[in-house]
Amino acid sequence: MTTTISSDLLQNEEIRTIINSDYKNQEFIDLMKNTIKNSINSNSYYKKLVDEQEFSLDDLNGIEDLHLIPFIPSSVFKESNKLYDKLLKIPLDSPKFKVWNVSSCTTGDPSVVGRSENDSELLASMTIKCIYEFIPIPKDEWYDTLSFNFSPSVKFLNRIAMRYTDLRPVKLYSSNLHKISTRMSDPYFLIKFKLLKAIKEVIINRSLVGAFSIDSKFVVDTVNENSKKSQEEQRHISFGGSLQLLNNFMNNYMEENNVRFGLEESVVNVGGGGWSGHKSQLKYPPIDKIKFVSDCEKYFGSKSSRITDMYGFTETPVIFGSHWSEKHQDFIFHCPPQARVIIRDINSLEPLTQKGYRGVLEVLTPFGVDCSVNHAIVVDDLVELVSKNKCHECGYPGTSFIVHGRIKDQEGLGCSSTVEWI
Repeated sequence: MTTTISSDLLQNEEIRTIINSDYKNQEFIDLMKNTIKNSINSNSYYKKLVDEQEFSLDDLNGIEDLHLIPFIPSSVFKESNKLYDKLLKIPLDSPKFKVWNVSSCTTGDPSVVGRSENDSELLASMTIKCIYEFIPIPKDEWYDTLSFNFSPSVKFLNRIAMRYTDLRPVKLYSSNLHKISTRMSDPYFLIKFKLLKAIKEVIINRSLVGAFSIDSKFVVDTVNENSKKSQEEQRHISFGGSLQLLNNFMNNYMEENNVRFGLEESVVNVGGGGWSGHKSQLKYPPIDKIKFVSDCEKYFGSKSSRITDMYGFTETPVIFGSHWSEKHQDFIFHCPPQARVIIRDINSLEPLTQKGYRGVLEVLTPFGVDCSVNHAIVVDDLVELVSKNKCHECGYPGTSFIVHGRIKDQEGLGCSSTVEWI
């Protein structure tokens, strides 16, 4: 089920080789050993952690030993901990250092992760791989897809990042993912900034919230215009971006204006969480996944098999794709061959191996970690093990899991929100 990505999209031959390779267990172990050795030699913080846990590379002999690798909790990367620079494996003034990526700041305390040029490109390639493998549009037809992205432009997203931290250079983690879409297609970024509205909002409400709007009529007119063409001339249609804004578009604008699309072949892809009703600094009523899928069928006409979610967080370069499961009534996420995941018991942190068990997620990868010590990260999201070696529903190899939300205060999942501007 793996997809080969061409040099047109990924010009870096080394990264392209990584993303097009299918890493079996022993090769993955060997690569992890090299990565851990490099981290020990180039980062005193991690070396101390390894010494304290009395870990030796000789302990890592098979895939069943991955849980022995000393990991970093995602919370260590929080800016308030002031450890993000101590997790670098290269000097800050090194020409290899490219950017600080910051998270969407749901708690008001963003994660900060240093990345090199290759790290950023690996993250890009993981995103393209995820889109190709889980969103059912032929990879050679994305360039001609009407892609409606419920998000502001990439440039504006990166301006937002400067509100979260004084570090420079800085980019919002989610802007990486949105920028990739511009390589594959020519998406419509639907969130627009209105200067006159901004002035009015500042004067009346001392806020910029009302200065942003979605051009909903443009979406409807463009879809209707496409539908009038002959079937051979019609373009693929994709809806994506912010979960909350997409949900509002359906239940507010489309419902109030009695708009329905009969787009059975359209796709819907959201990412970055927000199902719990708390994302970035926004709070709103929780969004029920089952109802959301039903609404996509009702308003867009999209089949449930063409509705997907993407999962990732700032501290790791790995992106997980999913499919909607009628059996579980939830999205099942899949681990790509460039990574491995461990689901650990919340209390003992021991690995869980039986399906249906729930624990915290650990993501391990030797790729995209040249700049920072982030090859083994534990995030405080509650996940459920669905299958260990292959998805029983779609056949995708590797571990599959369901994400149930943030453990601490149930504030939401992931860190790739696109609603930071409000």
